[in-house]
Order: sequence, then structure tokens, then C-alpha cells
Amino acid sequence: MNNANYQQRSLLLLFPLGLLAIASFALDKRIPIGIDFTIQNILLELCRTMLPGFFAIAVACLIPTFNRFYQLFSVGLNYSLLCGISITFYPHLFSQPTAWVISSLASTMFLLPSNDLDQEAERSSVGATLIKVLGVLFVPALVLLSFVVVIKNIEHSILITFTSVFVDSFLSCLFVPIYEIMLTLGFSSLLNSLVSLQTESDTIHAMLNSILLTNLFVLPTLIMVRAYFAKSYNRLFLVFLAMITCLTSKIGSCISVELSILMFFYPGTLIVLCISSVMLFFFSLYLDLSTFTNFFMLYQPDLVLKNLAFFQLSTSHYALMLIAVIVPAIMQVLLTKIGTVNYLKNKFKRRSFTGGHSIDEIENPELMLIALLKNIGGKSNIEAVSKLGNELIIKVFNYKLITSRELGKLGSKKVTFIRSINNIKLDLGSMTNVIYTRLNNIVSDSANYTQNEVSLSEPFNFEGYVKAQEGDKK
Repeated sequence: MNNANYQQRSLLLLFPLGLLAIASFALDKRIPIGIDFTIQNILLELCRTMLPGFFAIAVACLIPTFNRFYQLFSVGLNYSLLCGISITFYPHLFSQPTAWVISSLASTMFLLPSNDLDQEAERSSVGATLIKVLGVLFVPALVLLSFVVVIKNIEHSILITFTSVFVDSFLSCLFVPIYEIMLTLGFSSLLNSLVSLQTESDTIHAMLNSILLTNLFVLPTLIMVRAYFAKSYNRLFLVFLAMITCLTSKIGSCISVELSILMFFYPGTLIVLCISSVMLFFFSLYLDLSTFTNFFMLYQPDLVLKNLAFFQLSTSHYALMLIAVIVPAIMQVLLTKIGTVNYLKNKFKRRSFTGGHSIDEIENPELMLIALLKNIGGKSNIEAVSKLGNELIIKVFNYKLITSRELGKLGSKKVTFIRSINNIKLDLGSMTNVIYTRLNNIVSDSANYTQNEVSLSEPFNFEGYVKAQEGDKK
């Protein structure tokens, strides 16, 4: 998929997310809108249940397929079935719809295209079609069941581990990233009901403050910083996502979908978010700050703050908010720079291999010539070639195109770079004569193609040719 199509389709992800935010604000239970409260509540629950299904369909549009209609139909059908079964049999297990979205997208694996025509012909058989149908119908349910089994085991482990002694220790900082991951997958309500968390202590306040600040400040900050370093076709999507995140951080279904976007498309940013949440825990614990919510009001399904919370903010609260913006931003910048450095290292490492050999292990003249051309900017960058004994002298047009680090490994002796006249001197030992001859031929051929005037051959003399033919006949 080219960049333009990717940008257009990626923006589709934000459309259901924006609709979900508008519906959540418009149908908020605390705001009367002139209709019956029961009807308002039903409409709100329908929007929270159905709109994430459109988000799953939008994600499916980014996945290649041999038939788009079948793909979107299978995703929508599976989301509807999983949603109906979960609400009917497990009404309190899924606080957010993210698990249904991920499970329904599993059906797209059976509708991927194939570049092999023979394999595509085999897939069109009756048996292959039946396997696809069964996979589309049953694999999403198995994925959701796997989610439930894993989450139940995690819940059991947490119930055993998170005792009052554990909660009062510094190890309770691990609860915050665990809560963020569970919120991403839509199972955060399991943690909200832990008995050991229904108390008032400094560590409980630090947990709540770090979760609040992570979702209200850290998440939009990281997305905005990530947008600054993103490519042009990806930047617009991230900027709009950051704006939506700023407005919807209190809505549980929206924050769950936004975190799932990070998990699938920007996992490095999600890791920074989890690390930042742990740091905020210790900052909050050090500053001994009070909190403005509790676990019964924490994303069940939305975030609810205590009355007059914003009128009780102290200077330390503002300082922690500032830290929640600056520290994660610095960490994201460092992560981006580290990623760039690793990319360049891998790029140079790939360039140092020619024909499967490291550049300092080449003994074949043909491979040596290829490696030399690769690291001096190609044959179009060679202006002249000369030889003095075993020393090869290459004059280049643009010195910035050469890779001096790799060229330094080619010669048997130290390579000399004369930047004032764009010359490179290197000793290739016994291969110098062969490489010189090949490079000289390349320069000569290039000169024939790059000259301003091309000499034309003399026009063919048809009259003389005809007379010569007639003379031969006589």
C-alpha cells in the first residue's frame, strides 16, 4: 500500500473514535438532555458497544485481502456475535470492548491475498474454501476464549500477590503498568474490585494519581512527540489522534481504543508510557499528594472525579502535572534517537556486506569492485582514476557520497582522504591493477554517455551504392 492510500485509510480509524467521543459527551448520564433517563442510558450503551465495531472494520481496511467485501463482512459479523455472547453470558467481565475488536480482526488472517498463482489456485478448491469459512467463524471465538483464560489466570495471580503487605511496599508501583495493560485489553474492572485497594494510604493515592496523570497527560504528550518525528503520511494521523486523546481521556472506551492503537502500531511508545507511569508513582509518593478519585470511580466505565476536585489542587499537584509532560517527552525523544541510531547501524552493517562477505574479508576482484563502487557513491560519482604502484587514486565529484568508514577497511594500508581535491588513495595490493583497469573502463564508458555532443557517422551514399551494384552486374 502506498503512502497516500495508507494515510487515507489510517484516518478512517479516527472517525469511529470521534463518533464515540461525541456520543459519550452528548449522552453523559450526569447531563439531562430532555429525554427519559432509561432511553438515554440505552442509547449510550448502544453507542459504546456498536461504534468500536466500526473501529474494527476501519482497522480491517488497512489489512490487505483478496476480497474486501468478505473481509469487512466477516469482521462485522464476528464482532456482533462476540459482543452478543459476551454481554449475554459474561455481562460484568468486559468493561471495555477492546477484546472483541482484537478477536474479530483474527478472521482477516484467512482472507489474506497470495502472490503465488499456483497457491491461489489451490486455495480456490472446495476444501480450502471450507477451511477458510471455518477459520473465519471459529478462530475469533477461540481468540476471545484465550483472552478470557489468560486474564482469569492473571486475576488469580493478582489476588494472591496483591495483599495489603504488597500494596504498602514499593513493589506496588508494578500495579500501574499492569492496570494500563488491562485497560488496553478491556479487563480493568477486575482490578478495580480488589479488596486490598479499597483503603486509604499513601501508596494507594500514588497509584491513583499515576494512573490519572498517565491517561490525562502522558498519553497525549507521547503521541504528539511521536507525531513530530513521524513521516509526513503518518504525522497527520498522530496529530489528530493526540487531539482526540486530549478530549477523551476520561472516557473508558475511548482510552482503551487509543491504547490499543499504540499497542499494535506504536509498541515502543506504549512501553515508554508504562515506564512513565512507574516514575509518576514514585514522584507522587515522594510529594505525598492526595487523590481525587478512587477505584470504584476509575474507568467503570468512565473516569469520575470527586466533587470540586480542581479547586483542591496544590502547587505540588501542578508540579507533578508538569513532570508528567516533560519527563515522558524526553524519554520518547531519547527512544526515537536510539531507534534512529540502531537503524543507521543496521544500514551500515548491511552495506558492509557484499556477496555475503564482510568488506574486509573480500578476496575476489569482482566483489572488491562492487564493494568499492558501493562505498564511493556509484560509478556516476567517479571523475577520474589513476594508479601509482599499488596505490589506486580515485577522484570523485561529490565527496559527501562516499562512506569513509567502510572504505577504510578495503585497503591493505591506511586509506588517505584528500578532501581539498576530492581524492581517495588506497592500496589494494595485488588487486590494484585489475581494479584500476575495470574502473578506467567504467570511466571511459561513462564519458561516452555523458558528453555534450555525440559525433554522427557520415550519411550513407545511396547513389554510389547503386552505381557500384550496377558495375558488378556488367
